[in-house]
Amino acid sequence: MKANTVTSSDPSVRLLQRQTLRCADPNVCSSLPETTTKYGPFDQLVAPFIPVAVVFVYDQPNSSEPIIPVQRLQHALELLLNHYPQLTGRLNILPDGSYEMTRIGTGAELVIAECIEHLDSFADDEGRISLMDLPGASNALFGPYDASSDGICRDPLFTIQHTRFACGSVALGIRVRHNNCDGNGFFQLVRDLAELYRGLKGNSIPTLARPPHFQSYMSDLVMTQEERQEALAFKPSLLVVDPLPEAVAIPTKPPPVVGRILRFSGTALEELKVQATEPDSSNSWVSIFEAIAALLYQSVFRARLHYFANDPSSMSPPDYLSPIDFRGKRFPELPTAYFPNALLCVYTSLSHDMLSNAPLWQIAKHLHDLMRNEVPDADHVKNTLRWVVAQPDKTRIRSGFRPGNGSIMVSQWAKFDMYTGTEFDGEKPRLVSTPFTPISLADGLAYTLPTEMQGKMGGDEQAIDVNVALSEPIWEILEHDEQLRHFSSSWSNIGVRSG
Repeated sequence: MKANTVTSSDPSVRLLQRQTLRCADPNVCSSLPETTTKYGPFDQLVAPFIPVAVVFVYDQPNSSEPIIPVQRLQHALELLLNHYPQLTGRLNILPDGSYEMTRIGTGAELVIAECIEHLDSFADDEGRISLMDLPGASNALFGPYDASSDGICRDPLFTIQHTRFACGSVALGIRVRHNNCDGNGFFQLVRDLAELYRGLKGNSIPTLARPPHFQSYMSDLVMTQEERQEALAFKPSLLVVDPLPEAVAIPTKPPPVVGRILRFSGTALEELKVQATEPDSSNSWVSIFEAIAALLYQSVFRARLHYFANDPSSMSPPDYLSPIDFRGKRFPELPTAYFPNALLCVYTSLSHDMLSNAPLWQIAKHLHDLMRNEVPDADHVKNTLRWVVAQPDKTRIRSGFRPGNGSIMVSQWAKFDMYTGTEFDGEKPRLVSTPFTPISLADGLAYTLPTEMQGKMGGDEQAIDVNVALSEPIWEILEHDEQLRHFSSSWSNIGVRSG
């Protein structure tokens, strides 16, 4: 284990060591048919500098035995890499813009750190811990990350930081490059790690009850010239090739972006769902996610319209985007326990008049139909992916969504059971959340997340947190939005600010 002095983003956290992680069985990597593995077309649609990063915080129980000792965690991680050996590799970007994993066996990374404070010193008067209150708004609980073009090809695909607080409690900051997996695959990875860790308490070497499927769909597809031309003739509904449909003006010096957390109680969500459902229609329904997304879409648009009232042309089109997971019945060709990405992003753009004046249920109904009907069937998905594989220059592939200071992107993480299966030493995490980082502080980006009350007796298990990043002056206008304030029971008092 090598010592490596690294500066933390918070003075209360000290990084002690950085340890290279390799497969517990050294024959695993050497037995792979190739030391280079191609990414599939789902993965190709994700920018390589974007990570999936989540912090898991665990209380030290009333026991003399420390929770999640580093040595046992390291052993579990090495066993995990027997099942995920490609995560020991490095990213390589080919001249046509396609990605591959190379140098498999180079290693993942475990960072060992300590915090000089007790975990409860970051809690509020009710004992609740928010990621906003943790060191560096929880960013100090993750290993160093370099999103530059050099860093994304040089550094590990998978890192985990083990931070022990002065009271013995532990935070695990886990990060995987997004072009390796989506949120579903990420939490599968963490549950697999926890399962192997728990198995180490026995006398035998543990194995996974349900090993992951690691190979990306269509990553091994080889086309003839005729097949390639046929694939390129397909017109996907969600993707385009440069140039974008409409140029988006970007301010030369935009205001800073602030990340805040909105909490919606279970009761408020039921009321919101009623308001977002078409009245007097027995066949109409919307999900909680669609109701929240519609509320954010309308409220944020109205605030932006007010802010840009003197210069409406400075606001980009009010586009909306959401990713859809195609595991399961929507695309049955994906195998069970599929780890890589399985997402396509649907998008739409409603008129200024509708977003300004329509009742909430009309916007929610539009989003409901978008989520279910924009991709016609499994054949359309398959042909879209073949179209991606066939592209001669994959750097030119774009979503038809137009990002900018008028758009909004809402991702559904509340569906993930983050607090179940991620127990290491018997106790559920006290908090699971994704931080605001320099990358995720994108104006108009929002995530729905389960709260720390998920699975707790007597708690509001149906409550949802929404992490939202918006331009600072838009937040100032939303402070007076009666509709948004009515449904969200609390707003974080501290915001994470870019710049």
